[in-house]
Amino acid sequence: MSQINLPFEVGHTIEARSFELGFRGAWFRCKITKIFNKGRSLFYDVEYLDFTEEGIHTTKVFQKRQGENDNILMVRPIRPRQSHENEEGCGREEEEEEEVVVVHRLWKVGDLVDWWKDDCYWSGTVLEVREEDETVKIELVPEPYGEGKGYDAMFKDLVPSLEWSLEDGWIVPFSKDGEKRQCAKLMKLPNEDECFRCVTSDQVKGADEETREEEKLRPAKKLVGDEDLALNIMESESIEAAVMDLEEQIVRIEWIKGMLLLNSDNSTWIYEDYPPPSS
Repeated sequence: MSQINLPFEVGHTIEARSFELGFRGAWFRCKITKIFNKGRSLFYDVEYLDFTEEGIHTTKVFQKRQGENDNILMVRPIRPRQSHENEEGCGREEEEEEEVVVVHRLWKVGDLVDWWKDDCYWSGTVLEVREEDETVKIELVPEPYGEGKGYDAMFKDLVPSLEWSLEDGWIVPFSKDGEKRQCAKLMKLPNEDECFRCVTSDQVKGADEETREEEKLRPAKKLVGDEDLALNIMESESIEAAVMDLEEQIVRIEWIKGMLLLNSDNSTWIYEDYPPPSS
């Protein structure tokens, strides 16, 4: 397999997994120190960020399990930052991150989660939720891809499971409870593209209160999404899907509200369509 299409370079921080017994189904944070080919196979030398005493480890980037024909990618980017929809700043602009994992609610039976335990993420499924002490019972990924055991975990140590591929990037898999639902949603933050300009004018105080300062253009950035607004209700007619759609709209409205409140004292906001670039 070739390195050509992979976005990883020497010095990048990534996550890597292993099929080694006792560590199956776990993702480890590491840094790439070398990229090389041996025969027709691609290898990375990586340094584990949370296990520095382990030294440099060589991992085969694409691996096959015994008796199987499919190549499995053993590395992925560092997972996006997580936020809850009611947290201050959710949906606001970040400079370096393009995507945020927005968790809608408390965990439910069937949710696919990653459990932060022993300085790595273990993938599993929620079997039982105990709200009184904020704990859950989870089952790790079944053998042969995981260790397949059950454990008790704290809410605070759980994040939604994510899947990554070259074709689709990050996606949130559907929960395993018979319903087509997701425990979180990936949202893109504003990028460098401007969708409109906010024109502000500050009132000049003094004898002539009708005199105003010259209007100043302030660029505002859009909440990036697909060309069409994808709704959960389009895939499922359940009440859960409708509630998730409402929650997502609240996040968007709060972001827009935050933009409108910037420098709102004694200011008037005027919206103008962003003119297309001249050819």
